Amino acid sequence: MGVLEEYAPIEHVEERREAQYSDYPLSGMVEAVFSSRGITSLYRHQAEGIMQVEAGKNVVVAAPTAGGKSEVFIVPAVDAAVKGENTLLLYPTKALARDQHVRFSEFALYGVRTETYDGDTPQGRRERIRANPPQILISNMDMLHFILLNNGLFSKFFSRLKYVVLDELHIYSGVFGAHASNVLWRLKRLLKKKFNREIQFISTSATIGNAKEFAEALCAEEFVLIDGNSAPRAEFHHLLISPSESYSVASLRIADELGAKALIFGNSHSLVERMGLMASRMDIPLAVYRSGLRQDARRQIESDFREGRIKLLATTSALELGIDIGDTDAVVLAGFPGTITRVRQRIGRCGRKDNPGYGVFVAKEGPLDQYYVENPNEYLYGEPENCYINPHNGNIRRMHILSAAKDLMFSPDEMEGEIQKSLESLEEEGMVKKWGTFYSVTKEGSMRARLMNLRSAGASVKIYNTQTEKRIGERGISMAIKELFEGAIYLHGGRAYLSTKLDLEKMEAWVEPMEHAVEEYTSASSNRSAEVVEELASRECLGHKLSFGKVHITEEVYGYLVKDIFGSMRIAEHIFEKPYIYEYDTYALWIDLEGLVYDIPEFGSGLHAFEHVSISMMPAITGADPKELGGISYPSGRMYVYDAVEEGSGVTQTVFSKFEIIVQMAKDRLEKCPCEKGCPKCILDPMCGNDNRFLDKDAGKEIAKKLLKD
Repeated sequence: MGVLEEYAPIEHVEERREAQYSDYPLSGMVEAVFSSRGITSLYRHQAEGIMQVEAGKNVVVAAPTAGGKSEVFIVPAVDAAVKGENTLLLYPTKALARDQHVRFSEFALYGVRTETYDGDTPQGRRERIRANPPQILISNMDMLHFILLNNGLFSKFFSRLKYVVLDELHIYSGVFGAHASNVLWRLKRLLKKKFNREIQFISTSATIGNAKEFAEALCAEEFVLIDGNSAPRAEFHHLLISPSESYSVASLRIADELGAKALIFGNSHSLVERMGLMASRMDIPLAVYRSGLRQDARRQIESDFREGRIKLLATTSALELGIDIGDTDAVVLAGFPGTITRVRQRIGRCGRKDNPGYGVFVAKEGPLDQYYVENPNEYLYGEPENCYINPHNGNIRRMHILSAAKDLMFSPDEMEGEIQKSLESLEEEGMVKKWGTFYSVTKEGSMRARLMNLRSAGASVKIYNTQTEKRIGERGISMAIKELFEGAIYLHGGRAYLSTKLDLEKMEAWVEPMEHAVEEYTSASSNRSAEVVEELASRECLGHKLSFGKVHITEEVYGYLVKDIFGSMRIAEHIFEKPYIYEYDTYALWIDLEGLVYDIPEFGSGLHAFEHVSISMMPAITGADPKELGGISYPSGRMYVYDAVEEGSGVTQTVFSKFEIIVQMAKDRLEKCPCEKGCPKCILDPMCGNDNRFLDKDAGKEIAKKLLKD
């Protein structure tokens, strides 16, 4: 019996879909380049998108991987270049930007110059680009932040800027999106006040539930939605598997047995790194790819996989986007990636031509994974999730107002509302200075703006190698206290390190390379508490009061557990003499169930169980990673679910309006799980700071039943 037969997969075959073409006329230059690539006609949605751009509309194209989204911005960008107007293309990763640069290089024969300007661009080339800017500039949101801070060097480019392209729009959900929204606000402000120019947005996205609304929230402009469903699709085989052994081991065994060129997607850096260690012990040839590796190493892996020198590649979301890695026969999902959107994005990496593709979902022992195995139609045909954003996150907004003062002095006509309050506060701190009726940044403020991290809502802990004394990375403080406490095993760049010191005053962590083979990992033990700062909204929900507002969260890491890397068996426990404490304000929803406290035996443990399974279901409607959410339940009857970042990301505001759906999904999982007392498939949470103590499945199930009955 083969591995696949052993796992008894649920199989579904998706039939081939034919293309729908348009007779849209391309310019001679574009037609010639496209013909050399084998493109003789545009798909219907490509033509529709281009025509809306030509009509002056902001456009968002939502389509699956390989759906032909890029042509919707390539054609307008090239046509604009011929007329002497510029386009700024923003990609979410440097790797994707470099890859996509090739698509524009053929137009150089016709005088259309394209340059990439990012952190990997040599200084000499940067100077040449600034002195003689191209018509098409490829960059990313992080670099745009620095370009705006030094916009005087880019006046030639900005003075002719017409289009801003946002590729892979859905990546901007959450904290990164809050930063991106503010960077785009700064760009629009600069162009309007300094160059008297309005810009037009062209964006592409995976198929998400609110592409138009999300684009409008991100850019603060009206958009036209183009549904990219007219591209062809080869026959595709979906397999859903719930193994009795470790899902990571099963994923490796399945990929090895397929004997095909395959990607294995893991949902975290640590998982992918652990799979690399496990594969070597299982004698399976496997390469590991993730962000954080050196650029030359990433490019070599991409080339080796594209040319077939590597057949099995374990990767994080770093290869979820459209980087050219050639044909892929199969994709193995080692665990549900959190959203249906990401499932479709990842499995879309294979089966692009006439050969059938294979997408294998290997469920881990998590409630949401098991929910989709038991409800395969939801996995195959479920509605895509919504993206979310909170561009008015207080910490983030304030830092971008500071940065905007560096971009261009604030004038009296801008002195109102949050801008005025922020500037007055920043002036007290010495970050900005008033010159007559204008505000400009100080030297200290300029330095603070340059150090801002667009991937974090709060402060970050810098990580140093004790042997080399060199900085090897950084981690947001909320994750650092859980991953870099003294004694933690920290995986980075394919190596295991032992954390020897975490200094929260200096915001530094020191880690030492571990020379021996690592067969264990560490898990933080923690307590959390919540206090309401301000209730902003409330409504009746299933017979009880559901509230949303601002809360103060205190997280205390008081020790850690050492567990086996293969089976998660507890090996040892350690308690700190002095705990690590992190406090912050964020947004949350909370529900009061005091009326059920005395009706349900073991209510407190039941509410804890209900909290676990409810949070595990929330990615299905929000698209958030479970790590972006936190939960606290009290035996007195109140349960909190909060945004796990300072000042909030916007995710719980989405849950607030759809909490009834979450309760129904939680009830379904609790009732269908065959275990007696609770297991990882229903109420056990690997991220639980209490190591899953004080849980009662039956009481949790009763809470869900009473809520839905009421």
